[in-house]
Amino acid sequence: MANATKEAPLIKEKKIIEIGGVKVEENSNEYRALSQEFDVKKKYVFQLAAQNMELEKPVIDARTNKVLPHKPFKPFQNLVMTSQIVWNGGRIGIRYYDGCESIFVSAQPKEKDVIDQLILTSRRRNFLDGKLVVEGYEKMLLLYLSICSWNTDSIFRTDAANGIFTPQNSEKIATSESERLDAIESAMQLAREASYTKMKIHSAYLGISTKHYDSQNELTEKELRTEYRKAASANPKIFIDSFGNKGLEVKYFIDQALIKGTINNKVNPNKAAWTTGTVICDISGLKTNDAISQALFEFSKTEAGEEFVVQLRAIME
Repeated sequence: MANATKEAPLIKEKKIIEIGGVKVEENSNEYRALSQEFDVKKKYVFQLAAQNMELEKPVIDARTNKVLPHKPFKPFQNLVMTSQIVWNGGRIGIRYYDGCESIFVSAQPKEKDVIDQLILTSRRRNFLDGKLVVEGYEKMLLLYLSICSWNTDSIFRTDAANGIFTPQNSEKIATSESERLDAIESAMQLAREASYTKMKIHSAYLGISTKHYDSQNELTEKELRTEYRKAASANPKIFIDSFGNKGLEVKYFIDQALIKGTINNKVNPNKAAWTTGTVICDISGLKTNDAISQALFEFSKTEAGEEFVVQLRAIME
């Protein structure tokens, strides 16, 4: 009989560490939260999550008769210094007081006179024009702000809590802005180098009109490329993601073939065919060009439609 004692896997005992008056498991999320280090020489910024909606009509200053700039945030909002969080699989309370060595209610003084004194000496913190700036040496306040449920990024938030503010990570913001600028540069390069045919096809997908709004004259290549580059700059992600989409070209060629009559259903209303009479596919019950175009596009993606795509490209490109 096998020795169960020898063969049973050893269960590694969890290492429990006490930090700031509370016990946490080593390398857990709770442990990492309490082990955070803050640079005492830096300022940390937190921003309100909710922004004011832009008004349809401008607000005029009655004294100067000038348009007032839109302010994205309310001018003043106080910071709530207490919160419930999900911690070690349960729900606990945290609270910030100036001078208190812990933010955990369970580890804070219980005497009423001490608590009253902490409340009296704790300075109110407020978001001014949507921002709250905290010095790096205010470790307990920064710890509270990083894990409380009012923080939209806190992994310890309770389901019922409203997200009031979000930390402003300057490095993250800079990285995001850098990536956005890189995307714009890449999209602009594609827009500059695209062939005229490619540009027309892609412009149709992006909703760029190829005609002047007033005269309805066709845009010249230079005029269309200007609008095309504007679209690349305005939304580089959509521009780049759709630029190499071969399906867009096929759909464009199908639409153009239907407009020009290269593909039609004149001989048999239930069959899409070339002008030579060669049947492409069945379109029974479809009446509009949009519906017929979509049916042809779906057919082009099938194995039976591969030859159709080859012929379509040869005729339309």
